[in-house]
Amino acid sequence: MDDSEQRGQQHGADGAEGTANEGRNAAAEARAAILARRVAALEAVVAVERRMRDVQEMTARAATDQLAARDGQADITVPRPHSAQYAHDDDATIPVPHYRPDGTREPARQGGGEATPAHADAGQPSHTQRTTPTLGRSQPPSQPVRSQLPALPAAPNRSIAPGISTPLALAPGFELFEYRIDAVLGQGGFGITYLATDVNLNVRVAIKEYLPADFATRASDKSVSPRWPEDNDFYLNGLECFLVEARTLATFRHSNIVRVARFFEAHRTAYMVLEYERGQPLKQWWDKQKNMGEQQLLSLVQPLLDGLSLVHESGYLHRDIKPDNIYVRKEDGSWVLLDFGAARQTVGGLQTMADVVTPGYAPLEQYQGGEQGPWTDIYAIGATLYWMITGAKPAPAPERQSGVAEYIPATQAGKGRYSEEFLMAVDWALVVDPKQRPQSIAELSQSLFASHAGSLGLQEALRVGDLEGQRRLTKGVRKLGKAIWRPSSWPLVVKMTIAMMLAALLPMTITAYYNLNGSVAAVSASELRNLESLAQATAGRISQLILDSRYQASYLATDSAFIDYLRAPSDAKREVVSAKLANLIKTNPDAHLIFLMNSEGTALVSSEPGVAGVNFKFREYFQEAMKGHPFMTGVIIGSTAGKPGVYYANPVFDNANKVIGVVVLRIKGGTISSILNDAGAGGNGKRVPFMIDGDGILVHYPDQNQLYRSLAPLPKATLGRIVADQRFRRHRIESVDMPELAKVLIGARTAGNISYHSTLSGVDEHAGYAPVQGHNWVVGVTESRTRFEEPLQRLFVNVLYSVAAVGLVFLILAVLFARSITRPVVRLTEAANALKDGDYDRASIKVTSTDEIGRLARTFNVMIDVLRQREREKQRGKLGHQSKENQQDDE
Repeated sequence: MDDSEQRGQQHGADGAEGTANEGRNAAAEARAAILARRVAALEAVVAVERRMRDVQEMTARAATDQLAARDGQADITVPRPHSAQYAHDDDATIPVPHYRPDGTREPARQGGGEATPAHADAGQPSHTQRTTPTLGRSQPPSQPVRSQLPALPAAPNRSIAPGISTPLALAPGFELFEYRIDAVLGQGGFGITYLATDVNLNVRVAIKEYLPADFATRASDKSVSPRWPEDNDFYLNGLECFLVEARTLATFRHSNIVRVARFFEAHRTAYMVLEYERGQPLKQWWDKQKNMGEQQLLSLVQPLLDGLSLVHESGYLHRDIKPDNIYVRKEDGSWVLLDFGAARQTVGGLQTMADVVTPGYAPLEQYQGGEQGPWTDIYAIGATLYWMITGAKPAPAPERQSGVAEYIPATQAGKGRYSEEFLMAVDWALVVDPKQRPQSIAELSQSLFASHAGSLGLQEALRVGDLEGQRRLTKGVRKLGKAIWRPSSWPLVVKMTIAMMLAALLPMTITAYYNLNGSVAAVSASELRNLESLAQATAGRISQLILDSRYQASYLATDSAFIDYLRAPSDAKREVVSAKLANLIKTNPDAHLIFLMNSEGTALVSSEPGVAGVNFKFREYFQEAMKGHPFMTGVIIGSTAGKPGVYYANPVFDNANKVIGVVVLRIKGGTISSILNDAGAGGNGKRVPFMIDGDGILVHYPDQNQLYRSLAPLPKATLGRIVADQRFRRHRIESVDMPELAKVLIGARTAGNISYHSTLSGVDEHAGYAPVQGHNWVVGVTESRTRFEEPLQRLFVNVLYSVAAVGLVFLILAVLFARSITRPVVRLTEAANALKDGDYDRASIKVTSTDEIGRLARTFNVMIDVLRQREREKQRGKLGHQSKENQQDDE
């Protein structure tokens, strides 16, 4: 094939491939065009919906601005909604504008109403319109635009009558855990309240469900979810605040605060279970009780104030107190505070926004985002009482501040029906300036009950008295503290007396203390040497006992009768050996028993019954003696005798120098204990002897409960060896935890002394110690440091008493001496003041001393005489001049 044909074929292949690519591109473009048309259609729909929403918002904003302009409100004024949504309730809580840090206003986000937990026998439940629940947290300074999609049209009035079901409400008979829904008690924009029955306890409860109707909807599976995706954050924030409100109420235990039995989450929302009580809101109840006397009214108010005080002490504010949120029980007529949906923790500083208010009942700081505290709720309490007194709530706080609205004082409106003190307290609570109001419930109560002290509870009266006493005490302490820290303001008598007292008594006290320390050091050194010598003598006696026992055991091991019996045992030889053992026991009171063992470890002959025939090959002393050298144990609790003792084993050799048996001598533990106890008897019971073995275990101590405990924790291998050998017939060895003492005593080769803190006695002690020659034991004698220092301490106390007595006498003399110096100075000061007043007679000083101050007083008297004479001459001059003038007039 030539080149032209190849080029032609290649060109044809490229053309086919290009055609295929063009087809695929055309299909892709067609799909993209379809998708673009769909997107354009959707955007058109969204644009129309956005335009509809913008028109609605612009219309509402224009109406609000016109209303604000008509009412003469400034930027901080809350617009009064007159739409159908609020027309049914003049006391509805409404949203207020949000304020940015720069002072500009951002429109508040409108929301639905929240039903106050209602109960049976109640009429229409109150409404609470909120932007978002704000319990326990601060909201951001601004809110995003709610949605670009159309919302469902809001109902003109979301409040419903009890027992009437709504599409969003759970149907009667629905089971919510152990609760059965019976009826709807009320519904608001943020929740629904049900009447329910606890099927386990067969009691009625009220259940409050979080369901913001304008922002959420209920699905067929009863779950609740945001109505629009962009409302998800708003819905979750409200849900969180609803739970915080429930937790807050659950912490309160007061008969006049609504009680939350429990709260839980289900169906993607939350529920609050409240105690069910029959009654009606205060707003309805008061219509038939307007003629109630002041004392009876205060008896109902006081428990509510106690409950509110508990809320404040817990760090929370209610922030929405009004007649709709106070419930009157049907049984006893007591009042209950409801609806903590607007509550929050008290925090200092300014708020970036004020979220909700009830015009007339909300103070100025809730409108302006100022610092809030107990005084915020006190304003609402005052407004509620004002409404009960006058039949009308006060004008909104911003209108009162700007002068747009006039405030008629309660003292004027309620004059003649209530006491002046009670009405003045209401006016005090309604002061616009937060700082001028009562700052606590206690202050408000004291003012309200000023004319009915008997109605004030005893505890409240005592608490007020305690607070006043505490304030006086605090003031006195502060005044005293300032005076103490400012010596320059002290009287001269005090300064001179203190100076003389210190100059006289301080050297005496320092000298006594120095002598005490020197004496204690000298006595301590002497006592330590005495304890060390006593420990050495005691250890020497125990060493002698061990040496004597060794001699006796060695003698028996070389006795031919013992050797012959072991080589060829017989009854006759056994009798001889037994007789010798019995004689040795009689002549040695320190030995408890002696027995002879064969090479298999079996006791053949014993001075005590019950030992012969027992095999002791597991004992360490037998195993060591069979190796051909003597061995002495530490203190062992015998398996046969059950008492402590020391075993000395000596091997028995035959003529071929082969070990054919062992002679064992058991020394009484009581003998060793008596030697040690003698060391403590000489100290009149103040000295405590003890002894440890080579492992640091207490084998002797006066307190039996401390025996066989180690000074420091034992290594695991040592502990296992002691337990396996059954040395003390114990399964564990506890420690007294004195490692400092253990480090010095265990393995000591020479005598010495030590000061340490004892965990056995709990005090500081001195101890002398010495090793027992021929054994690994260490003897110690200890004595409490305070015991031998006690005489010196008594002497020092006596010295202090003497110093105090001398000081008292010297104090009297110093005061008299100081007064002798300061009294003339005081007289000079009084005379100088009299001189300023021109009273020369009182300015003279009586001088009796001839010292420097006396000479100064005489000089002062001379000066007074000179001034008096000049004054007389001046008066004479004036009189003479007047006489001349009179003569001239006569002429």
